[in-house]
Amino acid sequence: MQLTIEALPQARPVDSLSTRRTVLAGALLAATLIYFLAELIVARQWPRPYSWSHNMISDLGVPECLGDLSRDGGLAVSDRFVCSPWHPLMNITFVAVGALGIAAAIALGPLLPRRWDTAAVALATVNGVALACVGLFPGSAGEFPGGPQSRIIVHPIAAYVEHVTGMALMTLAALLLLRSRARVAAITVACIAVSGLAALIIPWANPLGAGGTERAAIDPFLWWRCALGIALLMTAWRALLRPTPEPALT
Repeated sequence: MQLTIEALPQARPVDSLSTRRTVLAGALLAATLIYFLAELIVARQWPRPYSWSHNMISDLGVPECLGDLSRDGGLAVSDRFVCSPWHPLMNITFVAVGALGIAAAIALGPLLPRRWDTAAVALATVNGVALACVGLFPGSAGEFPGGPQSRIIVHPIAAYVEHVTGMALMTLAALLLLRSRARVAAITVACIAVSGLAALIIPWANPLGAGGTERAAIDPFLWWRCALGIALLMTAWRALLRPTPEPALT
């Protein structure tokens, strides 16, 4: 059997969902913007300037004021300063954004073809739990002697799982949107390409700095969530403005 674009499943027409459900899913996804807002707020509280290119994302959530880290002992990713007084806000945000993703997938379930909805909700649940674990087990603990073993083990695994499941969710969305929303599917594929390429080069090189390259791998999925949420809200708005056909006279 030859695989063609026409053979791919596609999302059900938006009209098959209630406007209320569409707005809910869109709002939950668009709320992912709080992640980037929290980064800006927490970074501004550092006693020294936070480096968006050299500091890791997880540095914003580290409870300990570690000060200057160096390559001594091969533990640190790069030479950098780590001290985040407002770390609770960043870690709470990781958990909140994970929960938002799970709730949005559940809200969107009826829009997806049968069985694909189960796959989407399952992937989103794993992704959301992994993102929450990033905040519950803050990173960089392995970069100072005696760091908590639970954080050293769970944090990097959770970050990896979050990235992989995020890529899988975008791939699923691209396949579902290819027939009906080719432009959105193309944007999704672009996010997958950037995220995947950045993740591949991290072990070999960091052209944007350690933190910048990490952001190129992680952030496309989160920006994509925001864009998808805004698109859903716009769809709901257009549905509200669409004139209701008058009933036929009998």
